[in-house]
Amino acid sequence: MKIKICGIDYEVCYRTNEEMSGHLGLADFNGQKISINSNHTKQTQEIALIHEILHIVSDSYGLNLSEHQVKILTHGLISVYKDNSNIFHDFN
Repeated sequence: MKIKICGIDYEVCYRTNEEMSGHLGLADFNGQKISINSNHTKQTQEIALIHEILHIVSDSYGLNLSEHQVKILTHGLISVYKDNSNIFHDFN
């Protein structure tokens, strides 16, 4: 699957735990690829994808977000979306 982030298409790949060396997600800025560990639940995979997207946004716009800031923003955005999913469906 592909996702456009900051004007660039990124390929989203699901890989085994062994291929991911235990990581939940990895962003390859130069290769335009996001790898997600397929050995975890769908919910954990969604969290990992949002987390990696935030890393790419931070890098693209020079925000220099720390790992802690990315973690907090990830869970904050997911919470807003899940608590208000009816609003977001109205935009389609």
